[in-house]
Amino acid sequence: MERDNDRVRLQNMGTIDMAGKEDVVHIFIVNPWAGKLTFATELRRKLSQMKDIQYFVFNTRYAGHEKALVKEIQGIFENERLRFYCCGGSGTMRNILNAFEDLSDVEIAFFPCGLTNDFLKVFGEDEKRFLDIEELVDGEIIHVDYIKSNHGVMLNTFSVGLDVTVIEKEKEYRFLNALTPSMPYSAASIYAMLLSRQYSYEVELDDRKFEGKAAEIFFGNGKFLGGSLNFAPSADVTDGMGNYRIVYGYSGFFLLRKVWDLLKGRYDRIDEISEYGRSKTISIRRKDGEAFMVNQDGEGIIDTEWHAEIVRKGLQLVVPKGVSWNGR
Repeated sequence: MERDNDRVRLQNMGTIDMAGKEDVVHIFIVNPWAGKLTFATELRRKLSQMKDIQYFVFNTRYAGHEKALVKEIQGIFENERLRFYCCGGSGTMRNILNAFEDLSDVEIAFFPCGLTNDFLKVFGEDEKRFLDIEELVDGEIIHVDYIKSNHGVMLNTFSVGLDVTVIEKEKEYRFLNALTPSMPYSAASIYAMLLSRQYSYEVELDDRKFEGKAAEIFFGNGKFLGGSLNFAPSADVTDGMGNYRIVYGYSGFFLLRKVWDLLKGRYDRIDEISEYGRSKTISIRRKDGEAFMVNQDGEGIIDTEWHAEIVRKGLQLVVPKGVSWNGR
């Protein structure tokens, strides 16, 4: 009786429950501020037309609400097999992942509606298949790597430098949303390349060390940053290794030209001003000992020392059947 009352209370919170024949309860966590305002309504319409599926749909109500939702859902469905769907962007996925104490048994799918959804770009042309909710519900599990740091976990990137400035400035430029949803990000990116301040760092990457001024330090499980910058074209999300790129301390129009080369895939020109390699771990500190911000899939967090590592095949990712990444 108590459990039935909990289900009724969840329904009163705005969820939908459809009795089905499957032994899986499908949990959809929707960020209503990501993508089009009609996204959640359209998702509910599509789910209502599907047969033999038991599901609940939750809208997040505030930043970071995903953690509270996951904890409550786990308590109510304690003895049932759950499959979680991240309905949002990279930040929503990060928040959901960090709601779990142990990711090894979590089944999670990425139903994208954010601005960039960078991790899914490792799937190339198959990325568009993740937009088909029926394909996801009927999907299969693959085991993929994720990044674990001293401040939580992330699926795609761990980075320092220009993109951190973008995070900070994008908030200031939110008024540009009136033009297009992507305008605040674009304006913040231009500011970062032309005017952001750069610092000297000490970086350890497995047995490799770097010291000096850097415009950007990228450590990725995926291959894209910011929607269009392909920092790691050969990324493998199952091999237990991250890809790193350290862009030396350049700024202004010179750096802007180099970013344009990167957008066009002219990696030989980027290699002239950066260092690229593979590593399982990374540690970063500023040479002056001051605290600095790291970007973890869109969330900026400040600390004086940072450590991160790749957890090999630590996550059960639900994907459309037969998708491949980087031709694999």
